[in-house]
Amino acid sequence: MTSGPAEVFDLGYKGYAGERTGRWARRGAIWRDGIRISLGLGRGTGAKIAPWLLLALALVPMLVLVVIAAFVGPAESSDDFELPSYVEYYEWAIVPLGLFAAVVAPLSICPDRRDRVLSLYAARPITPLDYVGARFAAFLTVMLAAGVLPEAVLFTWNVLDAKHPETFLTDHWNVVPRAVASGVLLAVVLTALALLVASFATRRAYASVGMLAVIFVGSAIGGIADESFSGGVANAFTLASLDEALTDAVNWIFGEAGDGPLPGYVSLLWLVGLTVVLAAWLVRRTNRLVRG
Repeated sequence: MTSGPAEVFDLGYKGYAGERTGRWARRGAIWRDGIRISLGLGRGTGAKIAPWLLLALALVPMLVLVVIAAFVGPAESSDDFELPSYVEYYEWAIVPLGLFAAVVAPLSICPDRRDRVLSLYAARPITPLDYVGARFAAFLTVMLAAGVLPEAVLFTWNVLDAKHPETFLTDHWNVVPRAVASGVLLAVVLTALALLVASFATRRAYASVGMLAVIFVGSAIGGIADESFSGGVANAFTLASLDEALTDAVNWIFGEAGDGPLPGYVSLLWLVGLTVVLAAWLVRRTNRLVRG
């Protein structure tokens, strides 16, 4: 029995000849993807409704107030309308930013957990810390922009509306670092909490409910401790109220007195320590999820 002549087929396989990117490029790709996820970019209209609606609740009111102020006239000549202070804006912004973190942040982690793709990230030269750090940075970027932009609009309007803008800038330059510091504080705390809660769920709805439950339960504990008890221990329990702690810390950053029983710097230190613990816990959770 004889066999026919052998044939060689050129299937066109070629080695990779493109650019070989480094570790930071891979981190950047995850960061950009996280921003797109947070804003619903590249997805259907329904995926954009929740993030953009909640962002609008944080951004649009300040724009509307500035437009009204422009039509009403200078603040000195009007007793009926006054723009909110920088602190008052942040007291308001805690609500929509908290909702945004609860509803949108889980999209950064929950789908990856549900689809079991975390191990695929680890198959590349990407460590769990790279993954969670890039996801954290992506959502933090969106949160920080949402928190600081309205303050920038308010500050810009105050400069333009002043009789002597140069003098106003000289006298109020310290508003800028204070506003940025306050925005960073809100964004970092809410991002760390939201992503940690999301790491325990595979469904966004469960993560959102869990995040809101943590906030509401903490607020209830803090409110009960403030209204029904007194003393050092009761004052310490008031820190469980995240919104009140954030408000007191922002007041302290701007040099104003807060409403809480503890000094504002205590709330600030508590929030910084809490964020460190939450971030470390999130890294540990991600390590466990990737490996197992």
